[in-house]
Amino acid sequence: MKILIKNGYCLSEKEGVFDILIDGKTIQRIEKNIVENADETIDAKESIVLPFFCNAHTHLAMSLFRGMADDLSLMDWLNNHIFPNEAKYVNKDMVYTCSKLSMLEMIRSGTGCFMDMYFFEEEVAKAALEIGIKGIIGEGILDFPTPGAKSADEAISKTLSLKKEFANENIKVSFAPHSTYTLSVESLMKIANVKEDAIVQTHAGETKKEVEIVLKDKGKRPIEVLNDAGLIDSKTYLAHCVETSAKDMEIIKSKNSNVINVPQSNLKLASGVAPIYEMMMKNINIFVGTDGAASNNNQDIIEELRTMSLIQKVTSDNEKALNAKETFDIATNTPFENSGILKEGFDADIAIIKLDSFESVPIFNPYSYIAYAANSRDVATVIIGGKIILKDREFVNIDEEKVKCEVKNLAKKLGALF
Repeated sequence: MKILIKNGYCLSEKEGVFDILIDGKTIQRIEKNIVENADETIDAKESIVLPFFCNAHTHLAMSLFRGMADDLSLMDWLNNHIFPNEAKYVNKDMVYTCSKLSMLEMIRSGTGCFMDMYFFEEEVAKAALEIGIKGIIGEGILDFPTPGAKSADEAISKTLSLKKEFANENIKVSFAPHSTYTLSVESLMKIANVKEDAIVQTHAGETKKEVEIVLKDKGKRPIEVLNDAGLIDSKTYLAHCVETSAKDMEIIKSKNSNVINVPQSNLKLASGVAPIYEMMMKNINIFVGTDGAASNNNQDIIEELRTMSLIQKVTSDNEKALNAKETFDIATNTPFENSGILKEGFDADIAIIKLDSFESVPIFNPYSYIAYAANSRDVATVIIGGKIILKDREFVNIDEEKVKCEVKNLAKKLGALF
């Protein structure tokens, strides 16, 4: 199938008003005034055409717990609310249905790929393949029983099975050790011994309390523990990193590892602010994520990137810290190859923002608009791998009302009002 996007202001290697021709899943041409007998033509006049956003850290199925336990510290929230309710209510059907809701919510804000860590991740992959969104899935590995596995060993074995089952271009399987405070050094080393070239995603340095627990239990900070276990390398993604020492940064930089900023969840749980600008100055690779809807409470990456930029300006005491273009680059950074940029030969992973809102008048700088003014309601069209998923703010071949209704029915069992 050929798709022709006409007259859009493109944020690509060729910034300005260009046409984009998509052939199959690939961007074939980015030029002015393309004449082509395409199967679908999208008029992007008065619109910005950009690479879709990436939500690099989330727990999609936790949409069921949105707003159920707010205004709490991380450990109170986890131990007294989330873990107990997960034991009661998380099952395959719940993960499939609630992950779908989060995927649609993400797409609404221009997000076309995600990194998820939760349970029954085969159901997340199933939902993602049905909707057409790209994803990296990770079965949560912990030393105590979870809804998806009885032990860390079982979760590791399940991850190895998932790698064989979902070996395709849109779904990648990662190892997902939850953290250094929920796993022993022995379990972490087991993962390192079998992971080979797989992606590893984990929570690290989320709070001062976490670091204190790990120091007391293991004698070193979380990043050091992960590094000693053999789990820090270029395919490691470290979520949060609020409590990150100079030595931690040296390790992350030396191993070319990746940090995922999760600003709104960190603020809401009073965890703190990650030193993202300082990391950027050290050329550490940065991504951004929303976390799950139980701690954020939404999957709107546009909100997240604005928060990320503004808070770094305050904590760095530098109004130039994390400027609009840098923020945009982080939000479009993706672990998928041939994605994250509008470029001929790359995947057609595209969002189109329509400039018909109050906040879009006027625009002097498109990056400033996206970082500081835009919101998810401005996203009109999302194309993932050459397939139109959202068009003119409506989902194509997806019954969003049915998905909402299914999650509402599940939530009534937990006492939801609506």
